[in-house]
Amino acid sequence: MKTLLYILLIGTLSLSGCAKFLEEDNRGGTNNDEFYRTQAGYNTLLTAAYSSLRTTFGGTPWLLLAGTDTYQMNREMANRALMEYTQLYADNADVLTFYTNCYNAIQTINVGIYYNDIVEVDDATKATWLAELRFLRAFYHFLLIEQFGGIVISNEPTLERPRMNLPRATLADSYDFVITELEAALPYLGTEKTRVNRTAANHYLAKAYLTRGWDLGNANDFTQAKAYAHAAIDGYTIHIPYEQLWAPNNEMNDEVIFAVQYDAGSIPSTGSGNSQQSLFGPYLGGAELNHKYMVSALIPSWSFHNYYTENDARYDATFMLTIYDQYFDYYDANKDKSVIPIRAHYPRVWGRDYTRADSLAWVAGKEHQIPTNFRFYPFRNNELAYRAAYQIDMSTPVIKKFDSPTTRHVFHTQASVRDIVLARKAESFFIYAEACIGLNDFQAAADYVGRVLARPGNGKNGQTLAPLVSISAASSQSDALDAYLIESAKEFIGEYIRWPELRRTGKLKEFCGRYNYDIRQVGVEEAFRGLDGADKIYRPIPQAAIDINEADIVQNPGY
Repeated sequence: MKTLLYILLIGTLSLSGCAKFLEEDNRGGTNNDEFYRTQAGYNTLLTAAYSSLRTTFGGTPWLLLAGTDTYQMNREMANRALMEYTQLYADNADVLTFYTNCYNAIQTINVGIYYNDIVEVDDATKATWLAELRFLRAFYHFLLIEQFGGIVISNEPTLERPRMNLPRATLADSYDFVITELEAALPYLGTEKTRVNRTAANHYLAKAYLTRGWDLGNANDFTQAKAYAHAAIDGYTIHIPYEQLWAPNNEMNDEVIFAVQYDAGSIPSTGSGNSQQSLFGPYLGGAELNHKYMVSALIPSWSFHNYYTENDARYDATFMLTIYDQYFDYYDANKDKSVIPIRAHYPRVWGRDYTRADSLAWVAGKEHQIPTNFRFYPFRNNELAYRAAYQIDMSTPVIKKFDSPTTRHVFHTQASVRDIVLARKAESFFIYAEACIGLNDFQAAADYVGRVLARPGNGKNGQTLAPLVSISAASSQSDALDAYLIESAKEFIGEYIRWPELRRTGKLKEFCGRYNYDIRQVGVEEAFRGLDGADKIYRPIPQAAIDINEADIVQNPGY
């Protein structure tokens, strides 16, 4: 049990045990210093550092998505603790997993940094590798800050014995560590997109300064966030149509900044990819139907559907609104779709409900085959009606933008071999805009959001796409944030940023109370109120980590 708790606390034994094994059971006739001195040996540490991203993001990233305005409860009522907060306690398994994964990754990276001094490569390569590792270490610490506030800073490897006294840093010191690490890494990073690069460092520096600006109330941080976001944008113009941006054959396009890398040749077995394509929407049936596997974890909410306007082409690019005989038929350009049966269609008209007359007109105007088991699933303008069938297979459209058709016949929760995009240029524009709101410059914020909305093809029939609510006309910072967050939800749906975004802007409780049906049923005050009377705005520090730490760790408010 102690060994388990050591690992849960800081990931100390997972690598220190490996080091001891190499020293004490040295059957290969070498030791750590000799092995990591070679380029091949050191590359194993670099590979392990990058591979940690798959562990952290490859499953269901509950902490980054659940309990927000954009997703409703799944049909199995799974993860209610994170979906509606009332049962969120310090022993939550998903919180513990996230915490452990981040610290295990940090420990792996610390070992890489420790041995960087001795690896026998040219100085420039060594400096670049060190910068990549320092970025990744800062990145994981930042993920932890977003969720927990002030954190334990882990900046040295544990090679001999577990460290048991690890004090929690203040929030200010935690941010200082992340920003210092990123700024130190920035000058030595390269430009290769498949690795940590300068654009990624500028992007996350902007995000760190932005988040600190909200958390600590320092206006200069917003100015710094703008400067780094501007450097990340670097004159880029949003130019790839939204559906093309997410096309399966267009990975690592020039809008992507930082991604978790996958391909079919790099995974050990089928089902060893990631879960992203399977998370957002209802179950589509069993393997015999040849649709993609859906775990029904996070179903896009009725409120989220209503963030879109009628002329927003991203709605069609985001959702699979027509399911053919087999789900992935949609991606086969060489197939005549008119001869393929349609199994399900998700029509929507705007401002009213879809009627029988609408359905008859749609069928009459189609050359497609309509089989006897075909079903319409029209969008309902009444939220109760929309939710009435949410436990039924196929009841609402699934998100398609992460689809992995190359693994279409792998019926598994982690079948996707698509990259998981963690940062892209559009978010850099939004970070710049959010920093402008922090400085009460609503017009500049509207301009930068507008540059993303002006993406080619966003407006149907050549129309200009406008925000649902004007940012520039906002009468207060709070109103400007409301309008901004609605636009961010549409642009980044399914990407792993929503919960931290709502938390840092102070809008988490408000947006859940306004737009999350499940939390409204509980009552927003009841949902967020902890046993100590304080709101659950941060996640709880895992109790297992507190118990094993000899330092005095104060639990977050609400727990």
